[in-house]
Amino acid sequence: MSQPGPRVGQVFVPGRLPEHTYNPRTARALEQRVRDYLDERGTILTVAGPTKTGKSVLLKQVVENPIWLEGQGITGPDALYRRIGDGLNIYTNHTVGSEFSSETEGTAGSELSIPMFLKVDAQGSRSASRSDMSSMSVERPLSMVLGKLIEAQRTLVIDDFHFVDRGVQRQLVRALKPAVLAGVPIVLVSISHRAQDVVTAEPDMTGRVTALDVAFWSIEELIVIAEKGLAILNIVDANGIASRLAEQSYGSPHLMQQFCREVCKADNIREPLSIRRQLADPDNWAAFFRAQLDTASKDWFNRLLRGPQQKGKTSRTIWNLKDGRQFDGYGLTLAAIASTGPKLNLTKDEITTAVANQIVPPPPALHQTTRVLHESPRVCRRLRLLGRMGSCREDLGATRRS
Repeated sequence: MSQPGPRVGQVFVPGRLPEHTYNPRTARALEQRVRDYLDERGTILTVAGPTKTGKSVLLKQVVENPIWLEGQGITGPDALYRRIGDGLNIYTNHTVGSEFSSETEGTAGSELSIPMFLKVDAQGSRSASRSDMSSMSVERPLSMVLGKLIEAQRTLVIDDFHFVDRGVQRQLVRALKPAVLAGVPIVLVSISHRAQDVVTAEPDMTGRVTALDVAFWSIEELIVIAEKGLAILNIVDANGIASRLAEQSYGSPHLMQQFCREVCKADNIREPLSIRRQLADPDNWAAFFRAQLDTASKDWFNRLLRGPQQKGKTSRTIWNLKDGRQFDGYGLTLAAIASTGPKLNLTKDEITTAVANQIVPPPPALHQTTRVLHESPRVCRRLRLLGRMGSCREDLGATRRS
């Protein structure tokens, strides 16, 4: 029933560099803009966009032989230099030593051999040698690594730069400035709302920053992933399953890769088919999407549902929904957002209207919904959720993480 070729887990690869289903999104000229930067240099390239929209995949596809660092754990310039040194195979701690040897001669009446130390020959001559080694550890200045980076002219990529403490960010940008001026390509990757961190951290870099925005993917761009992969697996999609998956992927190629892989597995397809056939819908679409949730997603959702910690003994107002459910303002707002369908952007007016459509009249006052919308981002910041997105289909249906 199958033919030689990559298995479904090699075709659709969430979290990895896609060999078979990569979509360069040519119309956006993202690859060309990265190549132009690598040719021109002299600035820091900031690559910003929502989480799981292909920023790292784009860079790994275009940049050759980079020094790739993760922002998390970089606590200052010294930590940065050490990681760069590791990437260049330069060690700031090294051992130096000296060898001392001595030799003596004499005579003996018989032959005796002691390997490495003593040799007595038949004529009675004898020689002995001893070798000693003394060593010490020497620390080279960490700043020398920057000079080696300039010599190597290799691209330095710091992924998840937003995880670096803001005060440390300023120190890093200052430390890297000589390399920027010397033409070393330096790429800092972050989520959308932290795109200005470089200029904010070091105002002197104004005019020395090139910005590249990696936006959410369109439905059409996501469908390309499915089309490429299904063709390799010899699968026909006459029922528009790819479109449905793209709509539920919330602009994320990561989610689209995952959904495509799992829908194939749900149809018991794990390798290319020898006879082309139609891809079947899952038995239950709601159950299918619910199965894609991970533990962390559920935890994030539940924390958003609970809202911020209450002060005092004042209880929240409970609202009755038309379908019989009961929620406070945070649950009501999430239910209202879920009812709007898989949308990446909603205005306050759209949310207010959705809230009113969900509950038994009278609806909450405008300031009550506004307060929830103001407080939710604070919960998100505490959870480091800003910039994250995806589908969450639990008791409330779908909701966004943004």
